[in-house]
Amino acid sequence: MFGMGFMEIFLVLIVAIIALGPEKLPGAAVDIVKFFKKFKNSIDDAKSTLDNELNISELKKEAESFKSSVNNVKNITQLEIEEATNIEKKTDNQNESSKLAKSSKKENISLDEDKVV
Repeated sequence: MFGMGFMEIFLVLIVAIIALGPEKLPGAAVDIVKFFKKFKNSIDDAKSTLDNELNISELKKEAESFKSSVNNVKNITQLEIEEATNIEKKTDNQNESSKLAKSSKKENISLDEDKVV
């Protein structure tokens, strides 16, 4: 116990009996045991608090990584939306060009018909 052998513990008990006397020794022993219990409980509380803090820091790291992956997906989705919009605009432009070409062909045909008549 605490790196002490039987002889050292026996010597401490003899000194305690001489210093405190047989009347106060049981009360002092109880007080010492209470002190060690409180000390042990305090150490256990500190360990659990430290474990909770470490767990919180791990959770924060996980949350940051999740947030960055969500932002990456969001950016990719935004790029896909922009590409789809550009394709839609190009398709609309091509449709308008083909409509203009058809209408100009119709005008040419009607002009040609007017010349024939």
